[in-house]
Amino acid sequence: MRKAMAALALVAGLVAACSGSAATGALPAGGTPAAQTQAAVGAAGTPTSAAAAALDPCSLITADEATAALGEPVKAPSPGDHYCYLYAQANTDDSVEIYLTDPIKFLPKQSSIAGVFEVTQASGVGDAAYYVNDVGAGTVGLNVKKGVTTFVVSVALKGSTIPALEDKENTLAIAVAGRV
Repeated sequence: MRKAMAALALVAGLVAACSGSAATGALPAGGTPAAQTQAAVGAAGTPTSAAAAALDPCSLITADEATAALGEPVKAPSPGDHYCYLYAQANTDDSVEIYLTDPIKFLPKQSSIAGVFEVTQASGVGDAAYYVNDVGAGTVGLNVKKGVTTFVVSVALKGSTIPALEDKENTLAIAVAGRV
């Protein structure tokens, strides 16, 4: 999963290097590579929203929800500064990630880059949401805004299709949005 996130970060860096303004929905010049699925945090390394900074990402998803998404039991959560991973017990390549992001990096109107990544609008979760599909890596993340909080839900499930991953991410994101 971390290799996939690194690939997504590389894609985001390429986009940031080639893009323009927030008015067009493109990543700003100098944007961080994490702006796609890991989305950037403020200059101090924390989400800039006070509400998001107070949240514990591991409190936003249950083991039962992650187990349902992966189809097998999960290990205890692996927390980080602004993220939480839940890995499958039998296959640690399969995981669920919740990542709190900087609201300024929530860019639902950014343009896709053919062959690199695709942006697709999502509905029915939060105030606004969109998927970013890293075409080369075969990974996808659902970026969600609910009030002043923004987050990314990503499911890595070996052998799963992008539509199946998006469906699982949508289900999890609805649960997470209900807790922020």
